[in-house]
Amino acid sequence: MKKVKNDTAVLEAERPTYHQGGTERAIAELAAATHRLTVRRIRDMLPGKIETKRLVLRAPMRGDMPDLILQANNANVSSKLARMPHPYTRADALGFIEIMAQRADERPYAIALDGHLIGVVGFSYRENEPPELGYWLGESHWGKGYMTEAARALVDAAHRTQQYETIAARALADNEASLRVLEKLGFHRLGKAKAKKPARGAPPLVQLELERPRWM
Repeated sequence: MKKVKNDTAVLEAERPTYHQGGTERAIAELAAATHRLTVRRIRDMLPGKIETKRLVLRAPMRGDMPDLILQANNANVSSKLARMPHPYTRADALGFIEIMAQRADERPYAIALDGHLIGVVGFSYRENEPPELGYWLGESHWGKGYMTEAARALVDAAHRTQQYETIAARALADNEASLRVLEKLGFHRLGKAKAKKPARGAPPLVQLELERPRWM
């Protein structure tokens, strides 16, 4: 009889305990895991390097740090972006190359001209949202068509995978140069929305989308 009691106690100890909301958490965790796998799959379908007439798009690397700091540490650049710190330090550059660029939900490309980084273009991936195109270019290279050239090359590469049915983008409402780039690529405006953590007095964000051409 004593052995039966002990066996019963063991069975009770091993029985899984169910808590209220456990099923919802499990479903949410499964959805998040599925999203990560999907993102990694479509992220990795993009080419490692994209060449255009004047530029090369490639993965950022440690050797880019001097150029990255030189181009990004500029208030005229950071003021046009929603998530670039200013001043832009060596720590920021290292964090971008070693951490952010390696994340499954990011795919940044260094925009290289004659071997030197002059900006960044890439995609961010968020759950239940289309991939979002983002970019910036060093001020000394503005007005030469580099940004349109780089962004067009990346968008075309994404479309050729046939996995990017819709691409999203955002730009500050007063950033007419960025809005022109997006509209040259075929993006259309959806409306305005405030950033999640807007700086005081910051203009609203314009949301845009691009559908994959049916012939691609």
